[in-house]
Amino acid sequence: MAFPPSKGKKHLCRGDLKLRITSLMDVMTLVLLFLLKTYSVSGPLMKPAEGVELPSSTVTQEPVKVLGLIITPDGLFEDAAAGERRMIEGIDVLNDDTVLQLTNLSTYLSNVQERNRYLGREEKRVLTIQGDKSIPYRWVLKVIDTCSGAGFEKIDFVVYKESKYRG
Repeated sequence: MAFPPSKGKKHLCRGDLKLRITSLMDVMTLVLLFLLKTYSVSGPLMKPAEGVELPSSTVTQEPVKVLGLIITPDGLFEDAAAGERRMIEGIDVLNDDTVLQLTNLSTYLSNVQERNRYLGREEKRVLTIQGDKSIPYRWVLKVIDTCSGAGFEKIDFVVYKESKYRG
């Protein structure tokens, strides 16, 4: 015995079917928000200078680049964004143990501060140093002493962050 079709099926229009993606858009929005929340944007803030092999450290704080210096086995250079570095102090001055204050560096720092004041920039007394791991420690001490004498209160060092996962 056959049953008559229900009235709902009998009047169902089969010609125009539309895809409803409202629930799919809700799911995609949630996935997108989850990925944005978990995405880390704190990657490397600054590119290491060419020819400088940075030391490793377990530091957790990211350096803030304001004014940069590069110490290589060839001497002390300014950290220029254009890629062309200008030498501030040579090896002979850095190796001379009788010299404690680097006069060219002191002049360079005072010129930078004077230029920033002239341009109306906020005066930040923060310095970032990229030092090759093969340079003598006394060179770093001379640079730090000269920078602190010029009024720089905070000196950051750029290092490679060691991974907490070994292997």
